[in-house]
Amino acid sequence: MEDMMSTDIDFEELQARWEQYEGLLKRLNDDNLNKLLSDLGERIVMCPASSRTDQYSCFAGGMVQHSLQVTSTMRSLDKALETNQSTASIIKVGLLHDLGKVGDLNKRYFVEQDSSWHREKLGQMYKYNENLNKMSVSHRTLWLLQNYGVTLTNDEWLAIQLASGFHFEENRFYVGHEPSLALLLQQAKAATIHKEKNNEV
Repeated sequence: MEDMMSTDIDFEELQARWEQYEGLLKRLNDDNLNKLLSDLGERIVMCPASSRTDQYSCFAGGMVQHSLQVTSTMRSLDKALETNQSTASIIKVGLLHDLGKVGDLNKRYFVEQDSSWHREKLGQMYKYNENLNKMSVSHRTLWLLQNYGVTLTNDEWLAIQLASGFHFEENRFYVGHEPSLALLLQQAKAATIHKEKNNEV
């Protein structure tokens, strides 16, 4: 595994989260997705969800933990709101919506912050890899899935595209026309981030 602040990592917990994450995705019986997991697994399991400690899941393994919590919340909301989304779609978009944060096929999106000032004063534990082509997280996620031949329904594609919300200019076009799956993911993501920031998870 890549050495990302290894002194602070609970590897048993990382392994348990990865087994849950991988196990759920393998239930989809998609050989292309399984190849993606095999190729990028070590980077996925170590990937943080954010770069700063005042954001959410800013630690090695944060993206997997966050995605698992989002997926669980989506399932609860789907049941409570009776939106009747397929379990397969919830698993796919819940667990994969932030996949672009691993980077491209060769380079990580997050690299360790080597400036002690940024770490101590700003809580910036990671920085963005300047060697990556510029691309939004949702676009990089969709590109990675396309590269591996992972198919998405129209609603799944839109859910991933709109996961970050409508404050992004590229997503405003869809306001009022978004599928229920996209709204479910947005609500679950917002609720999970809110709980984490309030130390409720």
